[in-house]
Amino acid sequence: MEKFTLKELMVATNNFVQEIGRGNFGRVYKGVLLDGREVAIKSLGKASPDDWKSLLTELVILSRVRHKHIVSLFGSCVVRQKKGMLSFRKKSVDQLQEERMLAYEYMKNGSLADHLHGPLSSSSSPVIASWKMRIEILLGVSRAIEHLHVYAMPPLIHRDIKPSNILVDSSWVSHLTDFGCAVNWEEKERSNAPIWGTTGYVDPMLYTTMSPTVSMDVYSFGVVMLEVLTGKKTIFNRQEEGEDSSFVPTSLVVFSLPIIEAGELGKVLDRRPAQEPTARQLEALDLVAQTAARCVRLQGKDRPAISEVVTILETALKLILCDDSPMSCRAI
Repeated sequence: MEKFTLKELMVATNNFVQEIGRGNFGRVYKGVLLDGREVAIKSLGKASPDDWKSLLTELVILSRVRHKHIVSLFGSCVVRQKKGMLSFRKKSVDQLQEERMLAYEYMKNGSLADHLHGPLSSSSSPVIASWKMRIEILLGVSRAIEHLHVYAMPPLIHRDIKPSNILVDSSWVSHLTDFGCAVNWEEKERSNAPIWGTTGYVDPMLYTTMSPTVSMDVYSFGVVMLEVLTGKKTIFNRQEEGEDSSFVPTSLVVFSLPIIEAGELGKVLDRRPAQEPTARQLEALDLVAQTAARCVRLQGKDRPAISEVVTILETALKLILCDDSPMSCRAI
């Protein structure tokens, strides 16, 4: 991992002029390094102790994990400057303020959340307009998770899989990001945080076992698959039937599961794609939906392994490719 100077990052970002994002403890700026690489510079100016712990976790993991569908961390920069003078027993001492900046691979097309629910959620978005694109994005993320669970040594559990942590590059290839909550398999029992992840995506079993497992990532990814299929948020407002109809907060999992298991996927499919799905596309989407339903089963032992999910998504994409063009019907 590279070590950048503040001057290098100031030049790359033109003095941090283009802000492209803002999180709980930092801002993100777009930049271009001298070698031409586009970067996203995350500035962590007001990080809490927990934020710094998450940062160090991400640094350790991304410094050794490389995969086509995982966002690359190019390097970091540490800036130390005097914050002011503090007086202790009539002695004045300088207080140093440390700020760390991280340089990530730049993702031109934002996050999956942006396309499903945010500023990019219009028919002009290829993600919204194309079922093929949606399944390609899911397949890419599933391969990233498979790399963490199966091929990383020791295996890694991400613990915060959700659409805002799935980014899309200029070629519309999906990348998994944000490893601040991740834990490796050898250290999972020593993790001292009781609950990890984001409400709506957290494995319900975690509230009972308090122990992370690879199946919790499978559960979270199952919720993401349901979001991609339905276009709904994990908690959405549903209008009740009747004269006094009102909107009530509804769980996507609770709402969609009975409909999918009854074989009535059409009732919950997102209507935003430009064209009605063909018979073969519906076959592919039903395959994805049935798999998502298995992923969000209550018991972790009843969920498929991520490698099986990858295989199923490959089959679903092949069905759509064959439908688009027989010439494109090939191994993925």
